[in-house]
Amino acid sequence: MSPGAFSCVFRSTVNTVFKRFGISLLKTLLIYLISLLFVQLPTFGYLIMTLGKDENRSRLQKHTRAKLIDPSDPSAPYRAVEVIDELRNTPDTHIKTLADIPEHCLQRYADKETLGVREILDIQDEKQPNGKIFKKFVMGEYKFTTYREAYNRIEAIGRGLLSIGAEPGDKVLIFAETRSEWLLSAFGAFRHGLTVVTLYATLGEEAIKHGINESEVSIVVTSYELLSKLEQTLEHTEKVRYVIYFPPLGKSETIKLPKDKHNIQFIPLDQLEEEGKNATINENILRKRPNKKDIAVIMYTSGSTGTPKGVLIKHENIIAAMTGQQERTFTMVNPDTDIYIAYLPLAHILELCCEIVVFYMGIKSGYSSPQTLTDQSTAIKQGQKGDLQVLRPHIMCCVPAILDRIHKTVNEKINQSNVFRRQLFQMGYRIKVKRLEEGLDSPCLNKVIFARLNQMVLGGRVKTMMCGGAVLSGETQRFVQAALCVTLFQGYGLTETCAAATIADQFDTSVGRAGYPLVSCEIRLIDWEEGHYHNTDKPNPRGEILIGGKVVADGYYAGASKENANFKEIDGTKYFCTGDIGEIYPDGTLKIIDRKKDLVKLRGGEYVSLTKVEMAVSKFLIVENCCLCASSSAEYTVLLISPNPKQMTIYSEKKFNEKEWQKLIDNEEFNEQILKDVQEACKKGGIEKFETPQRVKIVTEIWTPETGLVTDALKLKRKAIEQKYHDVIEDLYIDKPKKESSKRIKKSRIAPEQ
Repeated sequence: MSPGAFSCVFRSTVNTVFKRFGISLLKTLLIYLISLLFVQLPTFGYLIMTLGKDENRSRLQKHTRAKLIDPSDPSAPYRAVEVIDELRNTPDTHIKTLADIPEHCLQRYADKETLGVREILDIQDEKQPNGKIFKKFVMGEYKFTTYREAYNRIEAIGRGLLSIGAEPGDKVLIFAETRSEWLLSAFGAFRHGLTVVTLYATLGEEAIKHGINESEVSIVVTSYELLSKLEQTLEHTEKVRYVIYFPPLGKSETIKLPKDKHNIQFIPLDQLEEEGKNATINENILRKRPNKKDIAVIMYTSGSTGTPKGVLIKHENIIAAMTGQQERTFTMVNPDTDIYIAYLPLAHILELCCEIVVFYMGIKSGYSSPQTLTDQSTAIKQGQKGDLQVLRPHIMCCVPAILDRIHKTVNEKINQSNVFRRQLFQMGYRIKVKRLEEGLDSPCLNKVIFARLNQMVLGGRVKTMMCGGAVLSGETQRFVQAALCVTLFQGYGLTETCAAATIADQFDTSVGRAGYPLVSCEIRLIDWEEGHYHNTDKPNPRGEILIGGKVVADGYYAGASKENANFKEIDGTKYFCTGDIGEIYPDGTLKIIDRKKDLVKLRGGEYVSLTKVEMAVSKFLIVENCCLCASSSAEYTVLLISPNPKQMTIYSEKKFNEKEWQKLIDNEEFNEQILKDVQEACKKGGIEKFETPQRVKIVTEIWTPETGLVTDALKLKRKAIEQKYHDVIEDLYIDKPKKESSKRIKKSRIAPEQ
């Protein structure tokens, strides 16, 4: 057969086959394609998302956690279902006061390691690019003491305090950074019925003077590093007779004490301990222990709303609080192997309660500070490792501002990586979040993608975090849980309730909520007519949160006692009226949706929630901190932004070809662009138009606790900010005709910042 004939036959055969079977073949292929896209792939995706699903865990995830003790009365208290009949107020029948804890620990864990301190080998001066000199630490490893050694020191400190004239019921002020000596000194005071007064180490001179004079203390316990700060204050505190100071951080540091002031004796802590060991003390005084109703702590608040207020906290208040916190958040902890890192201020009730629980449970804890926590911390010498990388803890406490910064930092590093890594992370992150919502772990994804982030940021072993002090955004919560492979226990409480109210359990996969009542307290919702919140609201009851139980403090101290109306007794139970507005979901979990003091009524009658707007604005990358300003005499809100210098430099160079952003802050065109991006962030955050800022101002100062503009927990001190920037705020409310910029700026691109 010729080639031409063969070709003709072949084409004819193909045409015949196609006519007979082509349509059927196409139909079959289409059916299989539809099946693949809409049946097989979703099924495969569902299998991936639900692989390893545990029905028991799923049940625990969805179960009712708390409910009304009287379902027919919406104003009745909500309790955790396991204590619906009676609250639990002590972790052990023989633990009645804080003085019982060291002896309990000695009996159980005598030779076990407890408090760890990282050795400082050298302190060196390092000149910064701006000419400033920073002190940098060359650090060694952590060294731990045993419970027996800690008990002996507690006993010696207690005897030492008695030897200089302290008597049960007297007050001892601790004004120091978080160190092991802080906790040992407090236990030494508790042992003999002394009341510990606490002040934040970052407070200004006036606040320190106020706390010392109002509490009328004669003994101040501090650190050597804070003596210079205390020196000026002691000129105006006539009742102080003894200043006990912790040893300097650097071994080679020469001791320089303040000049003699009112015959004050300055005594090193080790000398006080030695004197205590050798002192002859009346046996009746030595053996006397406090009662659970005695005041253990007068805790001065951070002063976020004005002058710090003293809160009277009884022994039974802290014991009840730690009972609830231990039951809820330490279920995943192994006391034999796990390590806690202590770095938040011990003058903050959350850190104090956590450290007491950790000590009581026999868990090792290593001490750190914000200046040495990470490799990038200000006191860590270049090339040295931060405390997280050396200690490699399993448990830590955080406040939302710290987690927000971690979120931004990690996101920044991810966005700087190549396209493949970025896409791989985003795909893995989406899958893991979906699995988290189903209550499932993702060990393969953790190993391939996420474990290195935990290693990079937290040291590689952190598995449990407790977060409190303010509302944490849902986006940051999910990021910490998914990207950092951490079980995050989000909670809610106040100094007035010993940081106890609600905490989420390990099976709660919701976002934006603060858990459910601890086993040692109960909460009520009461109507707030002005804000239109009612405990009969549908679908979920809403109202002002009242916290009740043994966790509630005795009241405010001295000058602040005029606000004791916030403490109420209802049906024989003491409650604290928080001023926070909550919403309770069907499973008994609580969400903080507003705060009475944060709600400002504009001239048009609309209510603006300051914190809600600030949380939305904080997603704008350049924002390190911000403060929304509103007034009943104004029709709109204005915003002050304290920027992240690094991000601000990138922003100004990218959009305005100017690296020195400080030169632009008074430029109209620059501020209009910032405002546009702020308003875009508000829109994405679901902020109403009347709440959205209409004017904005970038300030050059970085808001740190040392500036007095934020607390140690990084909460805004609104009054201090409004006083410092009074003229700036007034200027923002003055309507000005738009002018051409005196200096034209070249813009490479103008678009809302993502």
